[in-house]
Amino acid sequence: MPESHRLIVDRHEGDLAVVEVDGTGFSDLPRWLLPRHAQPGDVLAVTVEPAAECTVISIARDVDATARARSAAERAMERLRLRDPGGDVAL
Repeated sequence: MPESHRLIVDRHEGDLAVVEVDGTGFSDLPRWLLPRHAQPGDVLAVTVEPAAECTVISIARDVDATARARSAAERAMERLRLRDPGGDVAL
């Protein structure tokens, strides 16, 4: 039976992509494993189908989940902007 996982691309570091795995932690993956145009903030749907002689892993950009995540981030930033009194930070 196939397993499903979710990756969120955090950033690119050279030939590596740092991804959040199932909301539990971060891992480094070779960028060549990801869809060609995967960018930071993208949500990726991962399907793992183990078999006797091989395991097939598919990684696809989840367009709808990515749009929802970006929209939620924009709403959070707007809420923070409304609370920001402005001005300089004094240390």
